[in-house]
Amino acid sequence: MTQTVARLLLSMLLMPMSMGLFVVVFAIQIQPGSRFPIEGLIISWAAVYLFLAIAWILIWRSAVKWTGLRWLGTIVTGLLSLICGGGIAALCLILNPRLPLPVPVLAGGAIVPIVWVLATLLLWRETPRERMARLAALGLKGIHCPICGYELTGLSEARCPECGARFTLDQLFAAQHPGDVDRPTT
Repeated sequence: MTQTVARLLLSMLLMPMSMGLFVVVFAIQIQPGSRFPIEGLIISWAAVYLFLAIAWILIWRSAVKWTGLRWLGTIVTGLLSLICGGGIAALCLILNPRLPLPVPVLAGGAIVPIVWVLATLLLWRETPRERMARLAALGLKGIHCPICGYELTGLSEARCPECGARFTLDQLFAAQHPGDVDRPTT
């Protein structure tokens, strides 16, 4: 199994594992015959957020090119996710002021990890410049349009977005200057 497949499988399991953790932490705090512990919900959500943040970063740490800006963005998206969760909870109470407090806490708390994971997916994406540097470090060179010279590396089809010319992969490889591109072996 490749590292990427393992990362994807672990990532898919994180949300169910987080909800399991939420239930266990919350169940530990419930006392028979007592009122519904709102602080128990908050503690349970905090445990989930901590678990999810650590696990998510550990899973993807070697696949992300960490820069100061990415670290800062990760922290900021965490804070914005918390604000978003609070906003959802407040919206629930505004729409129905008679709701029992645990309902908006559950709703707002559930949105935080979803927003944070989605935000980090966008934030941690490899930029085109990083991709080119990674490919260059591997000794791979780009593929250029034989008509206009536009860089075609990374495109999903063999059509130049600059001049509109279409090619087969064989035509593209044949048109490259010797040493400009490494041909894939089959």
